Amino acid sequence: MGTLLSKIRLTFETLRQLAASYDELNKKLSLSPGLPLPNPLTPFWANPPSPLAQHGAEDCLPTSADVIIIGSGIAGTSFAREFLAKSHLTGKERTVMMLEARDVCSGATARNGGHITPPLYHDYQALEKAVGAETAKRIIRFRRAHLHALLRAAEEEGLLEYSQCRKVDTYDAFFELSVFESLKLKLEYFLKALPEENGLWEVLEGPEALSDLQLCDRVIGAIKTNGGAVHPYRLVTGILARLLKSYSSFQLYTHTPCTNIASSAGSYRVVTPRGTITTKHIVHASNAWTSHLVEPMRRKIVPIRGHMTAQRPGTGLGHVPTRDDASHSTITQGPSWLGTRSFVFYYSTSEDKWDYLTQQPQTPSSNFGKTPHAEFMFGGGVAAELGGSAFFDAIGCVDDRSMHFPTQAYLGGALATYFGEHWGGENIEDEQDSRFEAGRVKKAWSGILGISADMMPWVGKLPSKLSGRPTFEDHAEWIVAGFTGEGMTHAWISGKALASMILGREEEDKLSTWFPDVFRATEKRWKRAKLEDRI
Repeated sequence: MGTLLSKIRLTFETLRQLAASYDELNKKLSLSPGLPLPNPLTPFWANPPSPLAQHGAEDCLPTSADVIIIGSGIAGTSFAREFLAKSHLTGKERTVMMLEARDVCSGATARNGGHITPPLYHDYQALEKAVGAETAKRIIRFRRAHLHALLRAAEEEGLLEYSQCRKVDTYDAFFELSVFESLKLKLEYFLKALPEENGLWEVLEGPEALSDLQLCDRVIGAIKTNGGAVHPYRLVTGILARLLKSYSSFQLYTHTPCTNIASSAGSYRVVTPRGTITTKHIVHASNAWTSHLVEPMRRKIVPIRGHMTAQRPGTGLGHVPTRDDASHSTITQGPSWLGTRSFVFYYSTSEDKWDYLTQQPQTPSSNFGKTPHAEFMFGGGVAAELGGSAFFDAIGCVDDRSMHFPTQAYLGGALATYFGEHWGGENIEDEQDSRFEAGRVKKAWSGILGISADMMPWVGKLPSKLSGRPTFEDHAEWIVAGFTGEGMTHAWISGKALASMILGREEEDKLSTWFPDVFRATEKRWKRAKLEDRI
């Protein structure tokens, strides 16, 4: 009886704490994210830093520009590249100024795992229910198109090898039968709806089919398709460097935070600690920090802190041992798979709980000219029990100067568990680099994602109701943000679409045939999108 009473007391205490936590969370969601904090943790990708890291930080700030981009990540860079190229072709070049509060590309783009693997069959039925079959298919194709678009951009920029943009085999690996069976049904439905996807997927079941993955014996099954991986920091900074050389009309100023925006007939005034700039167009490409300057977008794009690590792979991984039937001996055949795969690990009975893994390629450029180590880029750990400490710590948090310690500890130990006996020993490098830790975890960091209240990006012209300021026919505020942790499969083409919108080229560029109209930032959508429905 005493034990029962103790459990009842514990349950009520837990509920009381949860209620208090949700009240606190509700308050956090309505607050401004403020400006990006100084001195964030340095991600693996930014070692060494780009020569552009503090570009323009000491230069005299101009007093005007035709277009101001706030943010220097992948979305803002994609917009700038497309806008400048098409303006140049028409002979109507416009001055474009990119402003960054910290070092160049120091936000979520440089803090993710370089994972170009969109949610496809996982989301399709929910998308179909929410927006209809045709729009759902367009969203899926939009996501799919990002790998090809990024590969093409990297090739056009001469950055294919430097940025490590490449195709990989990607595996959803399942450790609970119920989730595996559920997602197999979703895949079946998805393939019927999009016949062009047939032949791109493979379901792996049974010890023989799964053995090449070198996962632990708890793995139930896997679903394989093609995906991609990239060094996001190198891709973005490499493109920005070329834009600065190619266009005298393009300017980049780091360590220039925007503190306020004022509107008057004919122009906006963007206020920074270094001076005020007048402009006709403002592009908000700051993702999680959008609502600092666009107050009505609070609770529509919400910051959430995620965690990433770069880890040395176990010594047993790579070459898959095979048995010679004649001699009954174990031999090693074939090339190593290190650097050619990515994974999503579904570790529980919930489809919403997973970790993800990409890898550095086994090329000299992968380790900055030194001996390559095919580092594992491993992230996750936030999808804890609803109401758990990781959940409440992450949502509304904009502090990328630190990490949630339980999540950091989890990420440091989970990989060896996923690979089990195949992990082998710890990988000890011959050369020690002071930029990295000496143990399994080479580098650990956090980053701030921008979560959209309806799980879709916000792209397009901001109506006055959404910007909180007047919008005029010849000048406006625009947005490309809210990628909900899937920026690598939403941001690039969204940036290109926004450039077409501002240049008035929607018909010429046939946006209606490839851009999901539901991504547009409309007042109707703004009223309907409620984060409370997601929590």
